Amino acid sequence: MPMRNRFDRRAATAVLTAGVLAAAGLAAAVTPAAAVHGGRNTTVKAHPYAMLIETSDGRQVCGGTLVAPAKVLTAAHCVADADAALALRVVGGRTSLAGTEGTVRGIASVRLHPKFEQARLTYDAAVLELSAPMRYAPLPVAGSRDSALYTLGKKAKAVGWGRTARDTPATRLKSAVLVLAPLKTCEPFTEPTDSRALKVCGAPTAGTYDSICRGDSGGPLVAGGKVIGIVSTGNKYCDNDHPDSVFTRTSAVAGALGLPVS
Repeated sequence: MPMRNRFDRRAATAVLTAGVLAAAGLAAAVTPAAAVHGGRNTTVKAHPYAMLIETSDGRQVCGGTLVAPAKVLTAAHCVADADAALALRVVGGRTSLAGTEGTVRGIASVRLHPKFEQARLTYDAAVLELSAPMRYAPLPVAGSRDSALYTLGKKAKAVGWGRTARDTPATRLKSAVLVLAPLKTCEPFTEPTDSRALKVCGAPTAGTYDSICRGDSGGPLVAGGKVIGIVSTGNKYCDNDHPDSVFTRTSAVAGALGLPVS
């Protein structure tokens, strides 16, 4: 793996969603984001809980996880401006971004984690209440009893519609298998003061450069049949120099967001 150049994490994350969200009129509300670089093609049949968050004219903004028939878990930075977020819509059951299949729902309300801090991306989580239930199977949320799912060295899967290279927008849903690693592994997208109680670092598996990238923010990190993380920040250039993926730990945010855990 090439030597990683260090750079300011906040400056790096500031541009991750800017291109998509400026067009959507939401750039001031969101700073970071991410998408699957490397990985492999997958489908919503394999991941029925994967939700696409887009503008009213069909431009992809973020991802999310269906955690109840009418609730979608996503990153707080995706919907930090709650009023603007109400103009977005959620799409389930659509593998291809160019497709028309699936179910479209409006957003009735937005609930940000009360401790969300955008500057450091702590508690980067929110719940969207949909205008009507989705017909797809929700994914259970990891809670305080699921600490084994966060064991370092274990594998987990990230899913999203984000960019596949720096200048290559995604066309379909992709997934990447990552290895749970110490937060230091994900520098410069993590800081020495960050805690594994709040954040999860996903490193590429041996011989790959798989990571999240622009467009995957809010999407799920899955292990043991549960969503254990929410895409927060990471590889802004979708390249091989910084194949790092940082997630909000769902067990740290489920209670404050009123999410049921199994």
